[in-house]
Amino acid sequence: MKEKFEKHKLLILETIPPRSVTVKKYIRFCEMAINRGVDVIAITDLPMGKVKISPIAPAHVLCENNIDILMHFTRTTRNIIRIEGDLLAAHMLGVNNILILSGDDPSFGTYPFATRVDDLSIYELFKLVKLLNEGKDLAGNRICGNANFYFGGVFSLYEKAAEVTIERMNKKIKNGSSFFVSQPIMEPEIFLRFWDIARKTLLPTKLVLSLIVLESVERMMYFSTVPGIFIPSFYKNINDDNILYELSLEAIFNTIKLTYEIVSGYYITATTKNLDTIEKIARYIKNFCS
Repeated sequence: MKEKFEKHKLLILETIPPRSVTVKKYIRFCEMAINRGVDVIAITDLPMGKVKISPIAPAHVLCENNIDILMHFTRTTRNIIRIEGDLLAAHMLGVNNILILSGDDPSFGTYPFATRVDDLSIYELFKLVKLLNEGKDLAGNRICGNANFYFGGVFSLYEKAAEVTIERMNKKIKNGSSFFVSQPIMEPEIFLRFWDIARKTLLPTKLVLSLIVLESVERMMYFSTVPGIFIPSFYKNINDDNILYELSLEAIFNTIKLTYEIVSGYYITATTKNLDTIEKIARYIKNFCS
């Protein structure tokens, strides 16, 4: 993944592992997505607090199949002992690319009585990964060898003032973050306003913009309740699935057109599994940015 960043605009596809004892169907989908123009498969980590396969297993299987991955890694369903242990296990299995997030509140998921864990702040988690790359941990203990994690974080264009967001990003960069993936955007002008400020004070890093495909009104209304996803009111007034889909694709192409000189790549959220749609976006990026 790191090397691909240097060669061209990266296209990452977000996937949600199944709640299953086998990943054959999931792996096959990922392989087909790669064949349609995706560069990297992102594997989510228990999104919305719902039980799925831990991302470590499918990430490892994908690596074994020579597919570049970006594994999500969250903190709020793990204590500090499990966090460090899972990071070391992932690294041992060849999973080096990780996207660090806090994670969703487990009380809204499969088991509402599940306990949220906050042993580490998000910044302490970044610091831990940075330290593992240096051969030690937060307790000052040496580990056997140095890790080789390539890791990044997320940022939102909607939750805080741009200056606050940039300050948080810079704090993560100082703790080793090499890239950032945005929360989904449908209005590129918001990113451009953010960038007008960020270009002056944001430390050197790579930015990846998330693109959201809206395939139906029903799915749009569901995703509008997901933390971190903001759907402009314009789209919420559309009642036709086909019109909504075409307009969301138009918004994606417009976002690419207006931002390709600034960002290092794009990230298709798990709102679509339609391979034809994924290929359309991949071809647009390749044709537009070549």
